[in-house]
Amino acid sequence: CALLSALGFYFSIGLGDQWWLAWLAPIPVLWFAFGPAKYWQTFPVAFFAFMLGSADLVPAYGGTMPLPMMTLILAVPAIVFAVPVVAAKRVQQSFGSIAAMFAFAALWAGIDLASSFSAAAGAALSPSSAEIGAPIFIQTASLVGFAGVTFLLGLFAAGIAASLRSRSPAPAIIAVAFFAGNAAFGAIRMSALRQGTLRAALIESDNTVGKFHEDDKVATLKAIDAYAAEIEKLRGKDVKLIVLPESISKVAPAWRGEAQARLAAAAADAGATLVAGFSTYLDGAQRNVSWAFTPGGGAPVTYQKRRLIPGLGTSIYTPGKGPVTLPDGTGLEICKDMDFHAMIRADAAAMHPVLFAVPAGDFGVDGWGHGRVAIMRSVENGVPMARNARAGLLTLNDRYGRIVARAKTTGPFKTVIGDLPLDGSGGGTIYDRIGDVFGWLCLVLGIAATAFAFFKRKRAA
Repeated sequence: CALLSALGFYFSIGLGDQWWLAWLAPIPVLWFAFGPAKYWQTFPVAFFAFMLGSADLVPAYGGTMPLPMMTLILAVPAIVFAVPVVAAKRVQQSFGSIAAMFAFAALWAGIDLASSFSAAAGAALSPSSAEIGAPIFIQTASLVGFAGVTFLLGLFAAGIAASLRSRSPAPAIIAVAFFAGNAAFGAIRMSALRQGTLRAALIESDNTVGKFHEDDKVATLKAIDAYAAEIEKLRGKDVKLIVLPESISKVAPAWRGEAQARLAAAAADAGATLVAGFSTYLDGAQRNVSWAFTPGGGAPVTYQKRRLIPGLGTSIYTPGKGPVTLPDGTGLEICKDMDFHAMIRADAAAMHPVLFAVPAGDFGVDGWGHGRVAIMRSVENGVPMARNARAGLLTLNDRYGRIVARAKTTGPFKTVIGDLPLDGSGGGTIYDRIGDVFGWLCLVLGIAATAFAFFKRKRAA
């Protein structure tokens, strides 16, 4: 059972891309838990099933993340899964299969939400992100956030497992009803007519970068000129937004004005807003920034990245402040910022961006795995996104998480152009209004059900 669930998780969550397996992966472990197995057997089976299923993260981050951080990346989500499995077993023994399936779904969703407030990973490790591959199933995030998707994954799997173990059709019928209702809501929400589009371009080259850790004016200006030459090719293509990747180079204060002038000229020549990521010294500290240049010229708007990778980012940069939204409604974020759902929800609710422009940088093989985490923020807040990730993916997606354009980065320059649907402004979803109420309620009810089951069984004994 552990190996079957591990295979399902391996190819769906983390860096997996088979979204449909995420609905099935927990079933073998839950079937095992709902049987005669002891508690001391159930926990390690569930724990190792999820941890082994997350092993595809090792090739992506094992060579760059410190060992303690890598251990947490694998162990914490496994605990988040195993604890609800054991709790559901207790509830099943006290209150039956239907109560157990809801207890498992509620606890998995609630603990998944609670763990997302970690400053290290945010919601990046949530199993809900697997469903970005099938946008019809993630529209619930616009109502209650990503925790609602985790809840549905858990409810479906637990219902099927409970029916297989008890030979009663009731849990499976309930599970399928929720699955169908969620799909129906997704189809209805995604059927809304488009109100307009904006032509956006993403330009990236993994080879064309300056120096990250030292001031090298020649290398930096050479990289900027190379990007400017690619931007020049967009003339006459009616592109209104251009997004470049994160940290193209380090820019020293002494010649920052010269670097910005070249980028401003490129934006003006293209007649588009240009958003580009660099490293520079601001406000007494080294910052990871994006500069936004409008076609009208003038000084750029500066956004400073607020969320940094522990060790890799925090050893170099100081977090900035935000949010920042341009007058035309373009919301500025950078890479890891998008892992933190509560911050992005606050940004959307306060600034009502028309779209997100996100310079980013990934680790090669995690392009889709990390990119879809950011797309979940689009669905939660109803905001389209243009995301450009070095060593990752170039993606344009609408407010429903549908991919408009997508390409994998390569060494040479690659340009992706697409018409990004604009359907009003973000920050107006039900989730933006109520926040994580559903997820916290799941946590409270799941704990309460487990506690009642424990005391009932103890009293019966």
